Amino acid sequence: MKQPSYILVVNGTKVQRPVFVLGAPHSGVPVIARALSRAPGFHLGAGSPGVLNAVYAVARRPSLALEKVSGTASLLREAYAEAWQLTPLTCPRCPGPGARVPANTAAEPCEHSAEARRYGDASADLLYSASALHAAFPDALFVQIIRDGRDVVADMMEDERSLAWLKPSFMKLEHEFPNHFFGLEEESDLTDFTEGSTATKCAMRWRGAVRMSARLRREIGPEQLLTLRYEDVHGGEVGTAERLLEFTGARVSASALLTERSWGVGSWRERLDRGDHGDVHGVARNELSRLGYL
Repeated sequence: MKQPSYILVVNGTKVQRPVFVLGAPHSGVPVIARALSRAPGFHLGAGSPGVLNAVYAVARRPSLALEKVSGTASLLREAYAEAWQLTPLTCPRCPGPGARVPANTAAEPCEHSAEARRYGDASADLLYSASALHAAFPDALFVQIIRDGRDVVADMMEDERSLAWLKPSFMKLEHEFPNHFFGLEEESDLTDFTEGSTATKCAMRWRGAVRMSARLRREIGPEQLLTLRYEDVHGGEVGTAERLLEFTGARVSASALLTERSWGVGSWRERLDRGDHGDVHGVARNELSRLGYL
């Protein structure tokens, strides 16, 4: 494992081996993140505005990470240095922003900050900034989760946030190509995306994400990257907890991997009509087959 080339101290603790949870939209990242966040000594963030600003800047313009490696790494470290601070207003175990906190203590470490010994993040779309995160935190550990693309597309098509990215006002495809965030690698992809159905667009995003996951496995290696299958976690909570312990050192409870929400494994059969399924199959047949879903 690469040794850290940075010194980042948060809440009085030197950040070492931070853990980042990655995956395509609706692949199960929150399930793994919730389990890790409940492990003793672990503080795992998600959705901090500063982090999201940095992540989306890199995700939508990956050339930043290639052309300005040092600057992008600094940007990410600064974002996490702020996001990981545990104060009476930011700590999930403290009363929160609505509580009455004296001004002179609002920005000071809270009573729980001393318990945090490991840090990580599971913000949405973190996958697209994984290479930049690896440059920013060379000793980082990455846990990525893969899910059947047909179930992913079914979920994406019912999620307003996922669909919002497909609006013309958000898509500046001509400014950055290839564009991995939208799953565009070749010139022909651009035509397929702009003229395709919603199912086609969602399938292209999933296809791009799993291709990126495959590249990360080659770039980062098994010592720093663990890949889990969404379908294997459900019913295999004990085994998944053991794998997370071995890989991250976090004592994850198997019960923390359970979810009240239906996992929806194979639910695409009832949720995708014949046309949508045909569009997904046409776009991502090779990836579905390679991952064992066909």
